[in-house]
Amino acid sequence: MEYKEFLKATLPHLGLRWRRFKGKSIRKRIIGRMQELDLQSWTQYGSHLLENEKEQHYLTSILTVTISRFWRNAQLFEDLEKIWLPRVLGRLSAGEPLQIWSSGCASGEEPYSLLILWQESFANSGHDLCLLASDVDMRCLQRALRGRYPASSFREMPKHIREKYCTNEGGTFCVPGGFPKQIVWFEHNLISAPPLTGNHIIFCRNLAYTYFTDSLQEKITARFHRALLPGGLLIVGRKDHLPQGSEDLFRSLEHPVYEKISNDA
Repeated sequence: MEYKEFLKATLPHLGLRWRRFKGKSIRKRIIGRMQELDLQSWTQYGSHLLENEKEQHYLTSILTVTISRFWRNAQLFEDLEKIWLPRVLGRLSAGEPLQIWSSGCASGEEPYSLLILWQESFANSGHDLCLLASDVDMRCLQRALRGRYPASSFREMPKHIREKYCTNEGGTFCVPGGFPKQIVWFEHNLISAPPLTGNHIIFCRNLAYTYFTDSLQEKITARFHRALLPGGLLIVGRKDHLPQGSEDLFRSLEHPVYEKISNDA
């Protein structure tokens, strides 16, 4: 009960849905942080948390760690190849680069998947790819830059594509050495920092629309709307949905893909 009361008293202040964090593994993670700080009770840590903005950012980063994998939701990647990327590319001016932002990219599985898909099907499209990847946890970005993953990270990726692009080093698979340099990696806190603008597609899967409160989701949805170019796409997780009131900003094309509604008139 004491842990539950801690969640209810503190996490909504951070913009997090407290019910999402009742599990034993999350509780163990927070206890470990309390021990690092030499705090003996949930009340002590709650007071420290609400008085310390840096600690709020740190706790958010360790609570919202996304366990991802290559080609997550394989059907989406098939649709990206056949429907969504051709749709967006068809609207670009000659030679205009395509900008995609993978927000909450965890350890890089999603942006690397997008880069591989681009290399496979769109490298000769006449457009360059500007691929941005961000996460609140710098440790995740460092793992992404190393580009080394266990075999389990590839269970949804077609085997022939994995074998084409990744080398097997004793059961650990590595992306090509030049891949990390083809992506712009940066630390970014969705809750507190403004998004980068000029995007044609934004991916935000299994993060904001999974863990954040409804009011924070509404703010982030408005930010994504401003960060997308006209006709841009917002792609969320398979079980994610935009909050109520987003109908004036985005139209659902085919879940989990939403299209920006331009309201400049």
